[in-house]
This record gives sequence, structure tokens and C-alpha cells, in this order.
Amino acid sequence: MSKVTLSAALAGIFFIILGIVLIFDLNANLVWSVILLALGLGFEFGVFGKSYGRFVPGGILTTIGVLFLFCSVIGFSYLKFLWPVFVMAPATGLIQAYFASRKKGLLVSAMVLFAMTAFFFGVSFYQTVFLRIVFGVLIIVSGIALLIPKKR
Repeated sequence: MSKVTLSAALAGIFFIILGIVLIFDLNANLVWSVILLALGLGFEFGVFGKSYGRFVPGGILTTIGVLFLFCSVIGFSYLKFLWPVFVMAPATGLIQAYFASRKKGLLVSAMVLFAMTAFFFGVSFYQTVFLRIVFGVLIIVSGIALLIPKKR
């Protein structure tokens, strides 16, 4: 009896899921986000290898799978604010690989990407009127506080 290769098994599972989607007229966005999530979790739990390097694709696929699953359920209009998750995805995998291997280069790379993600989230959310007003009021209050003479 011959064994089924991993690529053949993945292709077979993909075709089965695609057939179910077509037969039951399911939301394809929901299905492919679950496929991404399942592949990512496969890497995370060591299905596709045992070295610490598996965490990088696992972190990327899991993070993006969760993002797309969220958008499939809630709505893709939120991607205008959530696009920095695409920068955060490799950072997630790199930080997991760092914790598995303790190689400092992985930590530095992950921290740079997390810092970029935080900056991009700030820029993304700053586009909302409410946050612009809150930020503007905080700047004005800070300016007034600097102009008030200090008592000795």
C-alpha cells in the first residue's frame, strides 16, 4: 500500500472543501480564510515540520487567516483600518521563532516590524474624525499647560 504525499493530501482536502462550497453555495471568503487558518495552525503545531522555522509561516498564515475570518464575518470595509496586520503577520511568526530558538536576530526583526505595525495602526486610526478631534484637543491642552506660569 502506497502512502499519500503531503501535497496530494492538501490538494485533495482543498478540492473537497471547494466542492462543498460549490454544492452548498457557502461564502467562499469564509472558507478560504478558514483554510489559511488551518494551514497556519498546521505549521504552529508541527504538522509540517519540527524546527523552529515553522513558526514564521505558521504565524503569518494564522494571523492573516484570523484577519480574513474576522473580515468575512464582520465585513471587509474594516480593512481600511486593519491593513497593518499584514505587517504584523511576519512579526508574529518571527517572535514565535525567537521564543523557540532564542536567536537575537529574530527578536530584533520582530520588534522592528511590531514598531512599524504600531506606527501604521496609529496612522490608520488617526484618519477617523473622533481620534483626530481627541488628539487635537490633547495637543491644545498641552499647549495651554505650557503657557500657564508655574507657581514657585
